[in-house]
Amino acid sequence: MTTRRTSPVKRRRRRRRRGVVRAIVTALLCVLVALPARSGAAPEAAASAPSTGRDHYVGTFNIYGNIGHRGDAGDWIREEADAVRDLTLGDMDRWLFIGLQEVCKAQGEHFARELGLRSAFVDTGTKCADGQPYGNTVLFHSAVRILPPALLPNPDGRGGERGIICAVVRAAGRPDPAGPPVTACSTHLTVGGARDAERRAQTGFIHDDWKPDGIHRLGATGPVVLAGDLNAPPDAPELDVLYSSNGSEASGLRESGPSYVRPTYDDGRKIDYLFSWGEGASGRWHCTGARRTVNSDHSFYYSVWSTGA
Repeated sequence: MTTRRTSPVKRRRRRRRRGVVRAIVTALLCVLVALPARSGAAPEAAASAPSTGRDHYVGTFNIYGNIGHRGDAGDWIREEADAVRDLTLGDMDRWLFIGLQEVCKAQGEHFARELGLRSAFVDTGTKCADGQPYGNTVLFHSAVRILPPALLPNPDGRGGERGIICAVVRAAGRPDPAGPPVTACSTHLTVGGARDAERRAQTGFIHDDWKPDGIHRLGATGPVVLAGDLNAPPDAPELDVLYSSNGSEASGLRESGPSYVRPTYDDGRKIDYLFSWGEGASGRWHCTGARRTVNSDHSFYYSVWSTGA
């Protein structure tokens, strides 16, 4: 008897379809749990729902903007923006921020317009194929301030610079919510199997050494949420500092190897993260998901960060 083998392309498409279905189901469950009474939810569901005042979606997405799209900021961005809105049934006010990596500058600006958000960008000094500046972007509703961006340690000077951009953000429609504003950051660490020492220097810089205001390190005056492609699996030593102290990651307990609960890269690895730490960062992550897409070799990775009543 001859067994018919499915082509790699078809298997990849099936995995993506399954990932999309899982993402939609997860998002629907999260949104339905958080519906307020006036939304038409059943009274018992509304009564048991948590307060949504400080429960907000955050996301991170390596958009493959240069190698994959050569700087193009066309219809594919509208498709991705529509998919982001679908995760919260069209309610963008439920998003606190989204970090984008591998971004040509106009692409980040286009994402922001499509989603009705603002943006901040760090130029890492590399040019996209069409000549645009290249780096990382953070998308948000409103910001108390944009922190001065920084380039990450690059001890041997190989492989181009990496950077980080942060904005001190507020939730939509709440100009003065209880508790401190959140420092929302987007970053992209060095790639390469022999570059773990460089990535370790980069995570140490972000968590312990960087003082964007010249005085305080990240997290000293309020919660930080870091969104990024860190190019390392959860058990890599270079991520020790991010999992330490009061830090937490959206997928929960640190995984020690494949297969991962929520892989974020086409080859099945988890290399994209949402970390929180800092003063007042005693919240919890829930409703975490990874949405596959044909527009990038990374998934859109997202979660709800709840900081309590």
